[in-house]
Amino acid sequence: MATIKDVAQMAGVAISTASAALNRSAPVSDEVIAKVEAAVREIGYVPHGGARSLRMGRSRLIGLILPDITNPHFAKVAKVVESACLSAGYMVAVYSTSEDHDRERQILTMMRMQRVEGLIIIPTRSDAEHGARVIDQIHVPTILLDSFIEGLPYDVIKLDNIAAGRIATEHLIGLGHTRIAVTVGRDNIVTGEHRLQGYRQALAAHGLSVEQDLLLDGRFDQTLAHDSTMARMQQPHPPTAIFALSNMMTLGVLNALHELGLAVPRDVSVIGIDDFDFANIMNPPPTVVAAPVLEMAQTAISALLTEIAHKQPPTGAQTVFSPHLIIRKSCAARTLEAG
Repeated sequence: MATIKDVAQMAGVAISTASAALNRSAPVSDEVIAKVEAAVREIGYVPHGGARSLRMGRSRLIGLILPDITNPHFAKVAKVVESACLSAGYMVAVYSTSEDHDRERQILTMMRMQRVEGLIIIPTRSDAEHGARVIDQIHVPTILLDSFIEGLPYDVIKLDNIAAGRIATEHLIGLGHTRIAVTVGRDNIVTGEHRLQGYRQALAAHGLSVEQDLLLDGRFDQTLAHDSTMARMQQPHPPTAIFALSNMMTLGVLNALHELGLAVPRDVSVIGIDDFDFANIMNPPPTVVAAPVLEMAQTAISALLTEIAHKQPPTGAQTVFSPHLIIRKSCAARTLEAG
């Protein structure tokens, strides 16, 4: 395996000069830098990242904390962040919290041990109590994506989730639906709370009340959304439409309706938030309110790298993106037979 000594010999310089040229740790002429870099390419020398980090006091490592890396929505985020970091000379450590705030705290501890230079976090909770627990665990520039955490000063990149909930519900109301079930999110996470608020706003604007038996347990989980939908659709006066607050809950709803032998949208209309890459091969292709995921992720990593490079303190600013409706074939006008 090639060493820094081999690089120095090929470039015809001292080992200390070769090291300074690679790490930019001391003044070295452009001519020497060119010779050293040519030697590196010629012999295939790879610097030891850990040792270099200790010498320079920098890890060139960004931490990305997601709820679930297997969810295509969050996989898109990871792909954008990884690409941007690679271009900027950073590596990315990606961890999934599985929506568990204790696991989130454990990951933050590990990230600190790995000396990450910055963090992008999609948090497990938004409340002040959670903020008080994690604030002492974060000592690097940080961007919160999708949701804020009360008490934390970091910049937030998020979707207008109230608008997303309102747009989805308005679409169903416009098709004549008045009994619209919704798979709700989890407690203490503002993303779901705001989407549910949009649902309530749309109903109120049309003189419709919120019926408690149409609020289905979902907690952003496919299995829970499936089970809640199965149970409700077999009870008296089932809804004619179902609004799922996330892509995984949309899948749970659609699977449940299929198992019950109910046709979408003939028997029940379904709309969700967050799009699917494979929507065109789903039967039926789902109507969704989509977030500009790629733009949001790019904004988040760009903001973080800028904070790191310029040592800028967080401002607590919120950058809010607008959702948009994508009409496909999972929603239809309510018929008299549907109730």
